[in-house]
Amino acid sequence: MRFLILGFGKIGEAIADYLQKYEVGIVDSNEEALKKAKKCGFEIYNENITKDSIIDIMKRYDCVISAVTYKFNYELAKKALKAKTNFCDLGGNDTIVDKELSLHEEAKKQEITILPDCGLAPGLADVLAAFAYSENCREIRMRVGGLPQTPQGALKYKIVFSPEGLINEYVEKVRIIKNSKIEYVDPLTGLEDIKFENKLYEAFYTSGGTSTLPKTFESKLDYLDYKTVRFPGHCNLIKLLLELGFADKEEIEIDGKLIAPREMLVYLLSKNLSYESKDMVLLRVTAEGERRKIFELIDYEKEFTAMARTTAYPAALSSILITESEIKGAMPQEVLIPRLITEKRYLKELEKKDIIIKKKIEKI
Repeated sequence: MRFLILGFGKIGEAIADYLQKYEVGIVDSNEEALKKAKKCGFEIYNENITKDSIIDIMKRYDCVISAVTYKFNYELAKKALKAKTNFCDLGGNDTIVDKELSLHEEAKKQEITILPDCGLAPGLADVLAAFAYSENCREIRMRVGGLPQTPQGALKYKIVFSPEGLINEYVEKVRIIKNSKIEYVDPLTGLEDIKFENKLYEAFYTSGGTSTLPKTFESKLDYLDYKTVRFPGHCNLIKLLLELGFADKEEIEIDGKLIAPREMLVYLLSKNLSYESKDMVLLRVTAEGERRKIFELIDYEKEFTAMARTTAYPAALSSILITESEIKGAMPQEVLIPRLITEKRYLKELEKKDIIIKKKIEKI
């Protein structure tokens, strides 16, 4: 099998690591990234992903994996259709994912699979939610966070993925299920305490994590939600920044110069929250019905950051599964992946890369 990875940043590099036994091509416009990819033995392409010329490159591969920012994914999925090549991405925006899924019939005609949301959350967490679901299940709660092992500053946070994506999670409406119906709630609300390894954290609503799950499980569940895990105090400080307008997209004039507050916030987050500290990922998916089923992952930085590992490895595994599968179309992860692999094998495949997901079943 041949895989084409768009973007060779931290996530793209970790995806390539998982797929190293296959033929792998890398597309990036950054010369340093391409030099690094070439040293690893990958085919390299210095190409602008927004141009139609990328379609000819896609045609040479069995599956394209987008490891670039979410805003490009719908157009890239359409290019994959023209190339008749399977496509998956890391998701992160409900509107764009919905547009990708609208390509279902066309994808079936072209005999390809389009699978958005293949990262951590949405991604791994959503697949675990699907495995946790049963006919007697009433509620599913997902709690996920990428954090520094040694936090610094008032926010106690380190940039572990795109700051644009982070801000997006903090400002967009959050899709949940309540009373068996889809509802939208405000981000940065629903604040609660949560413990991992007996350490106290906080969790609150952010957008994107549930992605397509509410549509998939509406009427099947009484309740479903997703909350981001942070160190205590983070949520209220982010609220303050947003109330002051730092996430506004509209340009303002300061001393004769125009600047969008959000652009400045992206710059400042990248500059001041990129300090040296190994990271960790905390994940817990809880399903309740006649019994309580819990999946839990606590992952620490190793050869790659924990965020890169827990995002990239599930994405790479999904790319292999859809390439091998005869089921074609544009589908959500929670619908397709359980049809392609058992829960036991899924956990075992990730365990091979030291992603250890513990499962626990409790009486209620």
